[in-house]
Amino acid sequence: MVVTAFARSDSTREGVVPFNAARHLRQVTELVSAIFADELDASGRSMLREMRLVGQLSPFLGGLLSVAFFDNFVAGYVWVEAGRVIGNATLQRADFTGIRWRISNVAVAPGRRGLGIAYHLMEATVREIAKRGGNWAVLQVQADNPAARHLYESLGFTDVCQDGVWKLPVLPANPPRPDPNVALRPLRASAWRDRLDLAHAACTSLAHWADAVNPADYQMSLWQYLGEMLGNLTGFYRVARWGVLGEADWLGAVETHATGIADSHTLRFAVRPEARGKLEDTLVAQGLRTLAGAPDRPVLVEHSADHAEGVAALEAAGFRPQRVLLTMRRLIVPGDAGKT
Repeated sequence: MVVTAFARSDSTREGVVPFNAARHLRQVTELVSAIFADELDASGRSMLREMRLVGQLSPFLGGLLSVAFFDNFVAGYVWVEAGRVIGNATLQRADFTGIRWRISNVAVAPGRRGLGIAYHLMEATVREIAKRGGNWAVLQVQADNPAARHLYESLGFTDVCQDGVWKLPVLPANPPRPDPNVALRPLRASAWRDRLDLAHAACTSLAHWADAVNPADYQMSLWQYLGEMLGNLTGFYRVARWGVLGEADWLGAVETHATGIADSHTLRFAVRPEARGKLEDTLVAQGLRTLAGAPDRPVLVEHSADHAEGVAALEAAGFRPQRVLLTMRRLIVPGDAGKT
């Protein structure tokens, strides 16, 4: 797919030009790094390092290696002025069927913004999705970036869901106390199906559409069981799980991972819709108490920003948002393929 982009590129063209790894990769890497470096997660930083490595090679060798390194970069567009890339939009297949396509790395160099460059790049990617038979265009944008959100809304994108990362810089000396009226129970590691079912129930239908709960995040192999047992026995790696059981199902649960070697501890929790507003403070408090005595590290939580009660519980306990991303989508219609 990347080779197709090579054939369509023309080094003499200006304005919107199909992305060509051999010609554009290094400049795109510089542009994306300058604009998004502080916003990328671990996966994004890893991809950026690979892009930079391949971009430093010769055009021929870099073009060949891009097929191996960037097999997800199936298309994309750049804006070229005087031979320089000053705008970019990357297009990736988001599923094996080609129904959904992800637009990312939409960036315009400072000093060239507000001139409609991003709009034209977005139009080109939407047109490309339509030509490839896709049904949906999907993207993520910082929730606190009103200019970008306005751009995407003007192109017909609508909100799907919000997800964020919250951080507690240090473990509290006196963690909050759970509500004594809420009956917390230990959750066995083997009860992963119950935790998976709870995660499904806590997720909205639109959030499922955007990023379905992955069973692999909850299933446990024999080696994982043994690893947890050994870690808890030695204190080298501690995992704790607590939940609140209703008449038939778990209404909410919290899970913490404490380690002496990683940069941070992690906490995650989930609450069924019918129990929202009743359990969040207690689950967060219980999670922090299970981390008592662990090495002094920050605590990170990945959680839905649409769960207002959960966000309130995190912030009441001292967590602060590090990144909140809004997922947006646009239905592709037949007329999109002919837009100019």
